[in-house]
Amino acid sequence: MTWNRTAATAAIVAAVAAALGETVFVYSRPPQTINPPAVVVGRPDEVLYAMSAFGVDEASLPVLCVGPADGEDVVDSLLADVRAGLADPMLGGAVQSCVPALQRNWRNMTVAGIDILQAELVLTIRM
Repeated sequence: MTWNRTAATAAIVAAVAAALGETVFVYSRPPQTINPPAVVVGRPDEVLYAMSAFGVDEASLPVLCVGPADGEDVVDSLLADVRAGLADPMLGGAVQSCVPALQRNWRNMTVAGIDILQAELVLTIRM
């Protein structure tokens, strides 16, 4: 198994959407516009090929948790809910391992005229 963003993202979106229900939209890639609350699977920060064994790749994939500009509690809750939604480290067999490794980059932004607060949950994925 080698790195495949499409397969990993589909499994992540399914797991997170099931955990969050219908109140939060989960995007499989960064959208042009966004309305909080939302979760966005980002693009990999890095992919290390044949990292732990021949044919086993390791990727760092940020998942953005997005709330209103003054929504620290919303973003914090989303981060916890996303972590809980990824309780199956193999994502139903789609990956060898998916671990929420770190939280970073809390920041306010304006996207398409909408003020948001976002933080990243970085997943370490082995495929």
